[in-house]
Amino acid sequence: MKLSTIAFRNLARHRVRTFLSIFTLVIASILGLFMLSLLAGMEADLKKNILAYYTGTVQIRHGEYNRYDYLNPIHLYVKDEAEVRKKLLQVEGVTQAVGRITTGGKIYIDDSPENEVPGQEFTAMAMGIEIPAEKDILDPESLLVKGRLPGMGSREVVLGYALADKTGLDSGDRFSFMTVTAARGVNAMTFEVVGLVNFSIGGLNDLYFLLPFDTMQGFIQMEGGTQEILLMTEDPDSAEVQLEAINRLIASNGLPGYLEARLWKNQGEYYAALGTATIIYNFIVIFFLVLGATVIVNTTMMVIYERYREIGILGAMGMRPKELVRLFFLEALFAGIISAIIGISLGSVLILTLEKTGMNFGAAFEGIDFEISSIIYPDLKAVHIIIMSIYTVGISALVTLIPCRKAAKIEPVEAISAT
Repeated sequence: MKLSTIAFRNLARHRVRTFLSIFTLVIASILGLFMLSLLAGMEADLKKNILAYYTGTVQIRHGEYNRYDYLNPIHLYVKDEAEVRKKLLQVEGVTQAVGRITTGGKIYIDDSPENEVPGQEFTAMAMGIEIPAEKDILDPESLLVKGRLPGMGSREVVLGYALADKTGLDSGDRFSFMTVTAARGVNAMTFEVVGLVNFSIGGLNDLYFLLPFDTMQGFIQMEGGTQEILLMTEDPDSAEVQLEAINRLIASNGLPGYLEARLWKNQGEYYAALGTATIIYNFIVIFFLVLGATVIVNTTMMVIYERYREIGILGAMGMRPKELVRLFFLEALFAGIISAIIGISLGSVLILTLEKTGMNFGAAFEGIDFEISSIIYPDLKAVHIIIMSIYTVGISALVTLIPCRKAAKIEPVEAISAT
């Protein structure tokens, strides 16, 4: 009788042991596949947020602004932004160009203007965006949780829901906002809240509010200008071609010479965050897989050592040591294959479901200043299935070799008498 046939039958004979081994492998397979997919989803989410909220694929600013970014020198801005954007959209591969203006200041709320008691004040960040043009970038419509978006040219705003909760403001309420202007002065304007938004990055919700781009231009005296222009391209990972074309335009005076174009990968703080996160994610995956392998090794070795007596009987019946090793190796291999099929099938169903519903980490990420969304969508890839298939089958089969080789060298009489 072939060893493979004996090995397969042994799985059915030792049902408790077989179930224990397969159950351990299935759990490790499901969790391993889940971790790989979750961390791939987190990495993709981080990249998406960096592109949508901060840099775009290519960020266009006044060169001096970039040098003094930490001072928020909004007087150094891109003039004639409409004409500049028009030329940028002619660059092959550029799919979208939007202007944005962001500035910090104070929200003032005076519930009783008739008396001399000063009202409340709160630190906040105002972001002026071109609401219709942002549909494929920030997608403000998808952020709404209450009310509606502001109309262009209006003094309407939408607040981050946590900022609304902190200030006590809601749809229909009004507040005044004071900030510095591009003319190096100070200005204040009263706005009406028409809706609440839930930014995917939790840290923005208690600080930011959105208003129409053209209103922001007038408010901070930046008529016809913009603080920055964010470009989106067909493939962000290979946008060096578009960057080179834009730099040629600047050098040839096709665009104002004071402009500076920066690729999202060259934005130190943001791309460094992506690189650091990727390293951390990889370490988490490796740690988890090693931990899972340890559990599998312990379970498999326990099963093998419990079968010393069986090994002794088979040796006494004339089975050679090499055949004993092959027999137990095949048993573990078959158990691994069965486990991989079950575990990866169940894990794939679970992950594909979570890809649609997402996982809410809002409470876990609360207060964390990092470009990661509160809701993460796992990203199952074919490579994850291949890795976990090899992992599940390989680990379960290979760890049998050490105890089996050791047991096969024991004299049959000693093995039979082993407890």
